[in-house]
Amino acid sequence: MPSIVKSPIPDPPYSLHDAHIRNIQAEGDVLRLVTSYGYVRTTEPFGQVEGDVEITGVDMESSYVYVMDYPHVLCGNCGEFTGRKMTLKTFLMEYAGSTLEIMDETYGYQAAKLSGFLDVGERLMECVLDLWYTGEFRYLLKE
Repeated sequence: MPSIVKSPIPDPPYSLHDAHIRNIQAEGDVLRLVTSYGYVRTTEPFGQVEGDVEITGVDMESSYVYVMDYPHVLCGNCGEFTGRKMTLKTFLMEYAGSTLEIMDETYGYQAAKLSGFLDVGERLMECVLDLWYTGEFRYLLKE
């Protein structure tokens, strides 16, 4: 029986793990993640670099955000939660001014999933951005 092995997705040149997103901006189908202090280079020379991320061709109505609130346990731990799924467009309107600390990132074919903690001022909530795009995932380095 023939078998086909799916090749792994190449490692991205930068990691958004622990990146602090202080603003998420959308203009048309371009989504920009404005960082507070950049992200980490995953190749030599390793280290922190300053920059933002821009994703083009984002479908605002087919990209979703999941927001989970933990009323009885520390945010992110196992336990009961309440939550909501919304389009990226709705999220950008309702959570403008919130910041996001990215803990994990996953990439697939025309997809990026960023998960972490959303700071809405009075509380911390778990958040997953499930982005669908047809353009490019760009690391905008500040020189």
